Amino acid sequence: MNLVETDSQSAISIFQLTDGPRPADNIYGEQPYSSSVSDRIAVRFYPANGQDGELAVLDLESGEIHTVITGKPRFPAFHGWGHHLYNQEEVDGELLLRRWDWDTLAREDVVELPRTEGRLSYGTVSSDAAHFAVSVVRPDETRTVLHVDLGSGDTRTLADARSVDHPGGEGRAYHFKHEQFSRDGMNRVLIQANVIPEVQEVHLGTLEPGSTGMTRLACDQPWTPRPTGHEAWVGTTSRIFFSTAYDTQKRTNLFTVDVGAAEPEVVVETGKRFGHVSVSRCGSFWIADATAEEGVPIYAGRLGSGSMRQVITSRTVHDGQQWSHTHPYLTAENRWLIFTSTRAGQPQVFGAQIPDDFWQSL
Repeated sequence: MNLVETDSQSAISIFQLTDGPRPADNIYGEQPYSSSVSDRIAVRFYPANGQDGELAVLDLESGEIHTVITGKPRFPAFHGWGHHLYNQEEVDGELLLRRWDWDTLAREDVVELPRTEGRLSYGTVSSDAAHFAVSVVRPDETRTVLHVDLGSGDTRTLADARSVDHPGGEGRAYHFKHEQFSRDGMNRVLIQANVIPEVQEVHLGTLEPGSTGMTRLACDQPWTPRPTGHEAWVGTTSRIFFSTAYDTQKRTNLFTVDVGAAEPEVVVETGKRFGHVSVSRCGSFWIADATAEEGVPIYAGRLGSGSMRQVITSRTVHDGQQWSHTHPYLTAENRWLIFTSTRAGQPQVFGAQIPDDFWQSL
């Protein structure tokens, strides 16, 4: 873990957290792959230069990297700031949902997943660790979202693209992705519903644990420009934070919307265009990268205040691959901003140490 820069604007220290011959990334930011305290995160290494890929846990205090899975690991399940890291792994012909304790790295097999349903996405685990929801592409290419009870292993359908309400039109349907359990105790699943085949519309909705079908949120037309596909729950509320194409009238592309609200709300008025977004565990602060700006700076703001400030410049250069996106997020206690950058010559994971007075300035 090496200090690489003190940001000229914010005076925040930036550290390179991974290094070596393989590209690495921080995986995703909307429900952070980070422990319940600000000490450990998950990182992914890609196969390169004769070495296997790897899913690993990185200790932010010691800099040590602990291997969890080798080969070509699947994308881990969303379970932000939890006590475990969840992932699917094939074992003796079975597809298992497994979890690793962030502190001890002890592994536990949670449940066998139903492979006959189709191709499973990475899924999401509820904050109480009782439920798993996952998007599925069936063999006939239709889409569904399944719920798995992690106690009994029982499965049921939460949404089916063949029956849920959607804009209609011959040949149009939903492709479900980016499933995320809420942390408000309601165990709602936030779902991104791309209208296929052309994906000119990106709807956001929620799936209720006791019913089948999607409740659409006030996102996309007629409420906002097309969402970018980057969205996150706001703390332990029923509110969503998301980015869209730029709205020239409202001078923003950042919005929040509550489940059941008739209209979304503007987060901040600015001429900047943001892409990837996340929200702090406490629900007070938002994080987003300005993907169209040189150096792809990462900004933070306080929700409800209209305030905003640049945190650092990531210095990443997008190469058409996911590993060059910053995917920024905050660790549980807002001590670290984690992001990916190509500034070292190939994708690596970086962390910026955030002092308390930064948050007080917002």
